[in-house]
Amino acid sequence: MTSFSQHTLRRRVLLAAFSAISVLFIVLPAHGGPDVAPLPRAKPPVPAPATAPAPGQYHTGAVGWLVADLDSGSVLDSREADRPFAPASVAKLPTAFYAIDRLGPLYRFQTRVLAAGSQSGGTLEGDLVLLGGGDPELDTDDLLPLVTEIQERGLRHVSGRFIVDGSNGPRAVAIDADQPPDAAYNPALSGLNLNFNRVRLKWDARKGTREMRVSAKAQRLDPEVAGVQVILASMPGTEMFTHRMEGRTEIWQMNEVGFRGKGARWLPVRRPEVYAGEVFQSLARDQEISLLAADVDTAPSGGMEIARHQSRPLRPMLKAMLRYSTNLTAEAAGFAASRKEGPHVRTLADSLARMNAWAARIGGFTVGDPGFQFANHSGLSTASRVSPRRMVEVLRAAALAQPAEGERRPRLPGGVLDLLGDYNVAAKSVKLDYKNLDVVAKTGTMDYVRGLGGYIATPSGRRLVFAIFSNDLENRGQNGRRADRRWMAQARDFERRLIRGWVKRLGG
Repeated sequence: MTSFSQHTLRRRVLLAAFSAISVLFIVLPAHGGPDVAPLPRAKPPVPAPATAPAPGQYHTGAVGWLVADLDSGSVLDSREADRPFAPASVAKLPTAFYAIDRLGPLYRFQTRVLAAGSQSGGTLEGDLVLLGGGDPELDTDDLLPLVTEIQERGLRHVSGRFIVDGSNGPRAVAIDADQPPDAAYNPALSGLNLNFNRVRLKWDARKGTREMRVSAKAQRLDPEVAGVQVILASMPGTEMFTHRMEGRTEIWQMNEVGFRGKGARWLPVRRPEVYAGEVFQSLARDQEISLLAADVDTAPSGGMEIARHQSRPLRPMLKAMLRYSTNLTAEAAGFAASRKEGPHVRTLADSLARMNAWAARIGGFTVGDPGFQFANHSGLSTASRVSPRRMVEVLRAAALAQPAEGERRPRLPGGVLDLLGDYNVAAKSVKLDYKNLDVVAKTGTMDYVRGLGGYIATPSGRRLVFAIFSNDLENRGQNGRRADRRWMAQARDFERRLIRGWVKRLGG
């Protein structure tokens, strides 16, 4: 989920609109994947409740917050502080702290190639294994050096199977089942991931041309993929893509009304091990190494390592994850942190039980508390629940435990600042010493779900920790995946007004 450079917005358009205009898709860079869904018309806002510390319009639904002194832990302001909310991607912040605490900031994911047999001349008498280590940032470019290492050993043929093993990670066809089927930010999970488990679809329908290409695009390499196919069809309704499996092949059916002009977009992969195996086999073929089609299986014992790829260190990976809200990275990092305790952690549910218990331990509350119950590590689910109080307790404990990494903002814990970016709350109409105000935070956004959690250093030097959540799950349920632009704008504006009010009252 890494050098993402764009914030992605996926648009779903009604068929009536397709007849008049071409469909526009945002092309994600090779490492991208936000959790934002389409946003149609808004409903009128309701007045702000009398208890709100900031003036102006208020958004619908439930709102809760808590702000505390970072050093003493004293609660300074709160509303609905014990109410569980869906946190959206604010969940990635405890996940990041959990991963660093369990794995260490220098941890690297390993992807290995094993030879289960002996080499005779240019032939491996036995099986070749591509063994995933859960790396969420592994891409096509990273596979080529593995193939090159094999070639340099003089290996040209494998007499046995080509095994791909993704058992060192959770296996799921998607992070959250309640998302659009073609959402690239909601890919499959595996211990062997490639290109964030996405393929790139490009098409050209200009002047009678009908060209489509599906590829495993990375920064340098862009090989075609045969195991994921896109076909055109006339489909009633509003869905642009539907998905099905035909044997080993993934079939995406694309609505013909969207096949106009020239465009490109990412599509999620549902069988990442097969996908990674095909790309590896293709790269090997280019280097005159003959492999059979990938066989998804567990690596046999006793294989000898003949090539290895290491990811970049965990800390910069998590920093990118928090900045670009990469869901796959959060799931992979959280699972790896839980898996450190032993192979008995096999499923995502096992991993979440470990992280929820860790949060209770450092936050000082009871395991199983309804105020901290995550359903996944990324927050891409309305099944997760966290209260402002429990989130602040975890954020405070984790921040104070983090060693300083620099002096960019010496008034806040250095370990926090190395992971989080600045959050702008400035307003021309409100006079504050913004030059000496530091706010670092993680946002969370889904349809009718908004969250913000982080840290503040006021101009006077007081250090605060806070969490703000807004949920309108009733509207979310009624409108399906159709979010409301005005609702989201009001929620963001309310967060900023709330923070400015805290700074004025608590340490301006």
